[in-house]
Amino acid sequence: MHAAIKVDEVPRWVPGKLTLHSPAREWPGLTLRGYSYPGHVVDVPPLRDYLVIGYRRGSTLMRRRLGGPWSEDEVRPGDVTLLTSGAETQWEWPGRIDVIHSYVRAAHLEQTCRDMFDREISGIELTDTLRADDPHLFQTLMNLAREAREPQAGWHLVVDALTIQLGVQLLRNHARIAFAPIRAARGLTSRQLDTVTEYMAANLHRNVTLDELAGSVSLSRFHFSRQFRAATGKTPHEFVLRQRLDRVRQLLRRSDRPISAIAHECGFADQSHLSRVFRKHFGLTPGDFRAGGT
Repeated sequence: MHAAIKVDEVPRWVPGKLTLHSPAREWPGLTLRGYSYPGHVVDVPPLRDYLVIGYRRGSTLMRRRLGGPWSEDEVRPGDVTLLTSGAETQWEWPGRIDVIHSYVRAAHLEQTCRDMFDREISGIELTDTLRADDPHLFQTLMNLAREAREPQAGWHLVVDALTIQLGVQLLRNHARIAFAPIRAARGLTSRQLDTVTEYMAANLHRNVTLDELAGSVSLSRFHFSRQFRAATGKTPHEFVLRQRLDRVRQLLRRSDRPISAIAHECGFADQSHLSRVFRKHFGLTPGDFRAGGT
């Protein structure tokens, strides 16, 4: 059996004209390629990534085998083919077709799955479907192809959103998910908790991502969130907010700096934002607190 191949090795096994190439600097979570193919009879080694194929032009009889009997169906523009990672396949088709290949990385799909279900997983398999009638999935592929072909301002935000959308659609409709047994969260160690709270305190002036906090103690964001809550009784967001408000109260008591400057230093958008949050938690405004409120 061949070793799993990467995206750029596919043309060695399935020659075709390259029509679309996502940026050399890889998009997070997936890689996009477009091909124009004549009829082919090919053997393809296992792929490292999950593969979603969208058919743009041409209709043909498609035959495929994954270690068992051949399956066949007529594929037309708007259809989608799905192939899980690690599967050695054989393909035959006589007609010319234009396709979009989306290679979805396992780490992205696994993280999307954890975020969807708040569960740890032991494995994901795509249902190996030769012809899926899924117009929403096809349209997501075409939207990604548009961003690869003609990126506009804010393209990275659009690609991030579409990549997540693609993962959610696959997990909802085209995947078998094996969940790991649920174990009680042990909580962070004292050293880990000290490290992450120090990181938070040093960065109260800006929005720190969950990935950053998890990375400070070398955990995945899924494990970090569960263990942080087990250790503190709060979500990371709730904990950071409380740290910011405690810092605000210290500065109000110990300095005569303008409240607007304190708001900025402690990570609030402006004085109005600080006042709303402060009143919600303490029942009075920052100005009232400075004037002697408790």
